[in-house]
Amino acid sequence: MNSTSLTQFRTWIAEQGLDAFLVTQLQNRTYLSGWFNEDNEGSGLLLVSQQQQIVLTHKFYKEPAEKEAIGWQVIVPEMREYAETIVALARENGWKRIGFEAQAITYWEYDKIRGAGEDAFTLQPFEHSNIDILREVKQPHELELLRRAIAITDEAFAHICDWIQPGMTEKEVEQEIARSMVSLGADEPAFDSIVASGPNGSMPHAIPGERCIQPGELVTIDMGARYKGYCADMTRTICLGEPAEPRMREIYDAVLKAMKTCEAGLHAGISSRDADALARNVLETAGLVEYYIHSTGHGVGLQVHEGPNLSQRVPEDKLLPAGAVVTIEPGVYIPGWGGARIEDCGLITQNGLEVLTQSPAQLVIQR
Repeated sequence: MNSTSLTQFRTWIAEQGLDAFLVTQLQNRTYLSGWFNEDNEGSGLLLVSQQQQIVLTHKFYKEPAEKEAIGWQVIVPEMREYAETIVALARENGWKRIGFEAQAITYWEYDKIRGAGEDAFTLQPFEHSNIDILREVKQPHELELLRRAIAITDEAFAHICDWIQPGMTEKEVEQEIARSMVSLGADEPAFDSIVASGPNGSMPHAIPGERCIQPGELVTIDMGARYKGYCADMTRTICLGEPAEPRMREIYDAVLKAMKTCEAGLHAGISSRDADALARNVLETAGLVEYYIHSTGHGVGLQVHEGPNLSQRVPEDKLLPAGAVVTIEPGVYIPGWGGARIEDCGLITQNGLEVLTQSPAQLVIQR
């Protein structure tokens, strides 16, 4: 159990004028309780008040919940009927206002709880709870797990660079990435790896297919290991042999400069918008900003995409906190031609950025 974060969450609950809060978002549930389970088939939820911390689950998960959610009361309602149990607990404890995560519950689930409790309490929706903010700053044990996930990713990428050959399909490379990460100790890939060769590189989230990788073309590989629930995220763009045309090297160098410039300028207290601009301005100077179609980075942790974001779309007063682990991943995507992206993970500190990803940003893989 993350007792410090639970105390901070309770303070936030009180500030909102709530008596209790339902936590249904899977990673938020794991973060607060220590119970790691990503089965979303009604596996459970948390109910937190000033005095109580309750896990509602069903018999499939009773034993692991009791083992992992240290300090939590585990209740197993009959037939997974959480609504009636929530109403009973509310009546017993005098809860009149209960908050919930509006983005992490179906309308059917919400309506069932609301209807059951209409004479007992009102439900207050929140787009985000402060658990999302708490998760941005990583605790020491979280950093240890993230460092291991990133190290496994680095090791797997080094293997891929030795192993990959012209003529292999994107799908074959994706499968070898997964096999390699698991063999090195990962739980699984943190996400479906992207292997985008040649013209497919113009799609940031290209799906690996049967296209054969050719010598002299750009190949973007986006990969990350999950280790004990924590995610890594790294991208490298490589070329098997010398690039077939000078433009490839020019675009690669511009993307690399954008990443390195951003990394050099990051520190605790910089705004998310200014962090994004560090990379974006480099690509604008290079005449490539029209092909930069996403934000510069995002947080990583229990999810591969979480806060904080390095983006021009966030509020102006959003600042990057010390202790956040973020990606820095500028890219250029030219339809009909291809693209390049390079991505590191780094730890935001008061004095700058500690780059955690150790894979070299080397374009040419000699073959």
